[in-house]
Amino acid sequence: MSAGANRPHPPPVERAPDPLGPAQQRELQRAARLCWWSLGLLGAVSVMMYVAMGGSKAMQTALAEDLLSLLPPAAFLIALRFRARGVDRTYINGRERAFDITFLASSVALTGMGALLVLDGLHVLVTRAHPVVGTVLVGDTVVWQGWLMIAALAVSAIPPVILGRMKLKVALALSSKPLYTDADMNKADWMTALAGIAGVLGIGFGLWWADAAAAIFIAVEVLRDGVRNLRNAVRDMHDARPQHADRSDDDPLPARIGEAVCALDGVRACRVRFHEEGLRLSGVVFVETEDGTLDTAMAQAVRDTARAVHWRIDDVTATAAQPPRTPSV
Repeated sequence: MSAGANRPHPPPVERAPDPLGPAQQRELQRAARLCWWSLGLLGAVSVMMYVAMGGSKAMQTALAEDLLSLLPPAAFLIALRFRARGVDRTYINGRERAFDITFLASSVALTGMGALLVLDGLHVLVTRAHPVVGTVLVGDTVVWQGWLMIAALAVSAIPPVILGRMKLKVALALSSKPLYTDADMNKADWMTALAGIAGVLGIGFGLWWADAAAAIFIAVEVLRDGVRNLRNAVRDMHDARPQHADRSDDDPLPARIGEAVCALDGVRACRVRFHEEGLRLSGVVFVETEDGTLDTAMAQAVRDTARAVHWRIDDVTATAAQPPRTPSV
């Protein structure tokens, strides 16, 4: 028998309750349903695109873009599954960072594939490779395959645009940046379809370069989304200043926390330092009191006041701030 067999096992770590309230839990479940719908509908769209795909480089790039659009909802569902496991002996602070990690991973994949698609489109344009789109037999009628491709591209824009607008509302309710980015990408998918249609029509009019140009446009959009998402993902992983879900401005919650704490009796001034961890905000409140001390009761009052500002406020540390030195005369 090994020496470790007689070693007493430590007691299991108690699972902490989920900090989200009932309303947020419902929104999170709705977000999960929308992500599953995205996987199902966008997967079906990808199959339809593959069946209708001919020799058009724009069509092939649009298909690649549709396949890449499966990454963000899949990443969100994976993160949601990890987050549900909560606190254990290894992850003593929970798994809120799962959203940031999967967002980073999908951004890297998007950036890499976008760069490859741009290079592939440029190669086609430089080598002057002429696309070939033939005909197909539909019943007893011979139809130019380009019409089927155009119809498939037009249909492919409908599900992501609708799902994107639905996910935007949930993302704002949860202040989820990965979900908002996914929704924003879906909402703009009509541009991909329009570019693909222009490329196919260009083939029909004998403009071989129009197809390659459309493919490059789609690839550049994929690369642009990937680079933007990668930059934002790295920013979040570096615990930068919290931002709105749409990243239009700084999140006002830290300022609101400072105002609420300053309103407490005995508090002269305070400053806050918060960062994002998935759906929640955590940080430190530096408190300057009237008597220069921060006792246990005051520290608890500061933590309770900060958490009461918003459901996203989770882990708060209250510490005494050094008062400013009076300049010598």
